[in-house]
Amino acid sequence: MSGILVSFWALIALMGVGYLLARFGVTRPGADKALTSLAFAGLMPALLFQTMANSDPAEVFSQGALANVLGAAILGVVFILIARYVLGMRGGEVTIGALCSCYTNAGNLGVAFLMAVTGDASAAAPIFLFQLCVLVPISFAVLDYQSGRPGMTWMRTLLGPFTNPPVLGVIFGLIVALAGWNLPDVITKPVGMLSDAAIPVVLIAIGISWRGAQVPALKRESIPLFLAVTLRCLGGPAITFALGSLFGLTESALLAATVAGAFPTANNVFVYAHRFNTGVTLARDAVLISTFVSLAVILIITALFHI
Repeated sequence: MSGILVSFWALIALMGVGYLLARFGVTRPGADKALTSLAFAGLMPALLFQTMANSDPAEVFSQGALANVLGAAILGVVFILIARYVLGMRGGEVTIGALCSCYTNAGNLGVAFLMAVTGDASAAAPIFLFQLCVLVPISFAVLDYQSGRPGMTWMRTLLGPFTNPPVLGVIFGLIVALAGWNLPDVITKPVGMLSDAAIPVVLIAIGISWRGAQVPALKRESIPLFLAVTLRCLGGPAITFALGSLFGLTESALLAATVAGAFPTANNVFVYAHRFNTGVTLARDAVLISTFVSLAVILIITALFHI
C-alpha cells in the first residue's frame, strides 16, 4: 500500500509542477494544449503499443473489459433518462451530458491512474477502443441530427476512429501480441523512451490547465453538471464493481476494472462540445471537477482493496 501511495503522490506532484510552471509564467498560454497534442499523437500511442505488445490479448478483452463497457452504457442511459424526464433538458446538451457521464479519459490520465495502482495499463485499451470506435461515431451522428449540421459520410464515420494515433498504437500492439513477435531493440528502445515520457507530460499538461480554472458554484443550473460528475466518479466504479463481481472477477482484475470505472471525464468531450457548439460549459466544468473527484475516489478504492 505504501508503494501505491507514493505513486499517487508522484501523480499529484507532477500535476503540481505543471500548475506552478503556469502560475509563475514559465509556460505560455496554450502550453497545455501543445503538450496534450504531443502526448496524444506521439507519446500515448507508444505507451499503448508497448502495453498491448507485451500483454495477453485474452486478458485485455476479458470480463473486466465487458464490465466497463456495459457500465459506460448504463451510465449514459441513466443520464439521458434523468435529464430528459426529470430535468426537462433537450437537444445536444443531453448528449454532451451523457458523454460527460460515460466517456472517460482512458487514454491519458486513466493510463496514469492504472499504472500507479496496478502497474499495468492494459485495462484501458478496450475502453479506449470502445469509446473511439463505437461511442464517438454514434454520438457524432446524434449531435449532427440535433444541431442540424450535415453529417459525416458513412465511410468517414466507419474509418475515422482508425486514423486516431492511440487507436493505431493499440491495434499494432495487438497485432504484435497475437503474432507472438519479439521486436528488435531498434524498435523497442525508442518506443520505450516515448512511452516513459507519456505520463509525466500528460500530468504536467493537466497541472498547467488548472491555472485560472474556477470550480462552478452549486446552483439549480448546475444540477446536470453534478449529476454527470456523480454518475462518472461514483456510479461508474460502483456499477463496474458490481458487474465485475457478477462476472467472477477477483483481486487485481476486479481492482483494475473498478479503477477504470472511476476514470474522470475525457478532455475530448469538451472538444466535441465546442465542435457542435452545445453544452460547452457543462463539458468544461465536468472535465475539471471529475479530475479532482476521480483522484480521491480511486485512492479510496485502492485503500479499500488493500484492507
